[in-house]
Amino acid sequence: MPSSSKRKRYNLEQRELTELQKEGIKKRLSNNPVVEFVGIKLMEVVPGRSNLVLPHRVELQNSMGVLQGGILGVLADVAGGVSLYSVLPDPVKVVIPTIEFKLNFLRPAGGEDVRARGRVAHHGRRIAVCQVDLTTEAETLLATGLFTYMIRELEKT
Repeated sequence: MPSSSKRKRYNLEQRELTELQKEGIKKRLSNNPVVEFVGIKLMEVVPGRSNLVLPHRVELQNSMGVLQGGILGVLADVAGGVSLYSVLPDPVKVVIPTIEFKLNFLRPAGGEDVRARGRVAHHGRRIAVCQVDLTTEAETLLATGLFTYMIRELEKT
């Protein structure tokens, strides 16, 4: 059973995001040039879960005419990160560098939008693991993966 101090710090039991969490996630996404460049859109976030979409663009395809795997990795990483930020008290006061990820590609991502659903599978004081599924809008599973993040508080200034 988690201690009450841990429960206060990382609360998966809360029902909705606080204003601090909402604003922090919005700020984190707007300050990430890769998110804007790739075109990732936040659809929904609730404590411990995120739902994002990557609108299909020809510029993101590889030579085989499907979305490039690295682009899908970026989408999945952002989905995992947003789901983790959603359980941290103030997303602006921490950084969560990705320290490892494994993404299994199951089907090619053709000419349609890709949806990413992230969820916090486990988190401790310093390390968190998020699970992410990438699907088509019709819910065909394209890829699934695990993302490990380090949770680091920013130095107080």
